Amino acid sequence: MAATIYVTGNFKGGVGKSTTAQMLSYESALKKERKTLLIDMDPQGNASEVMELTSENITGKEVSFKNGETIWEGITTYKDLTKVIYPVAENLDIIPANIKFSAYPQYIIGKLKNTTEQLKYFAEFIVPLREMYDVIYIDVPPTISVYSDAAMYVADWVILILQTQVKSLRGGQDYIDYMKFFKKKHSAKLDVLGIVPFMVQKRDSVDIEVYDMAKELYPEHLISTVVLNNGRLKRYDGDGITETLTKKGHINKKDAHTHKIFLDILDELDENEEALGDL
Repeated sequence: MAATIYVTGNFKGGVGKSTTAQMLSYESALKKERKTLLIDMDPQGNASEVMELTSENITGKEVSFKNGETIWEGITTYKDLTKVIYPVAENLDIIPANIKFSAYPQYIIGKLKNTTEQLKYFAEFIVPLREMYDVIYIDVPPTISVYSDAAMYVADWVILILQTQVKSLRGGQDYIDYMKFFKKKHSAKLDVLGIVPFMVQKRDSVDIEVYDMAKELYPEHLISTVVLNNGRLKRYDGDGITETLTKKGHINKKDAHTHKIFLDILDELDENEEALGDL
């Protein structure tokens, strides 16, 4: 087993980056039956909170990832990230983060002055994880930082999240430009696997204009499945991911629709990976 690593990215916050990492991890594990790990590298720990609630929804038991030992303890105390892996569901694990991880930039700069050495130091923590999983998703803050750099250095692919707003489009362009610079500077191997469009309003003229611009800019990478303004996803942020059953034992239509969207996205990303891998 040698995991493929994906990082979700955009240099603008609030575009659906963490949501995509969470949903793709869930679909990968529970629907595709891939041994999946989600690594939360954002000190805000939003993905960790959602996965706590998701685990409670599935198991019916109270869990606490974010308030336990996290990626911070894994790196600084244990020197081993396998010590801070938590199960969420069958085939799905998480390495959580919380506010303590905000000290990581100061920690790594104090430990190693050379940027490349900092990246290699983090990469060593990922080596054993690659042998444990089929796929690994990494969620990072929406900024150029030691977090995003570390994730780029170990990732095989970038999944770019594009909200249909001008600032998000610029953030996506900036991300791709920086990725190209980063690849050249550090001899990294990652590339863009796909661009996932989040459209705020289906009939809004600005959203349509930005989406059309994205199709022109990224014809080979833009995923055809569009994530429209979705109340279920907003609920997942507060309640965790669900697949609620009706009295007849069927999955709630709103849950089923939302999961199908991300399964379709995952299928498209798989197709892109197979095609790009053949080049």
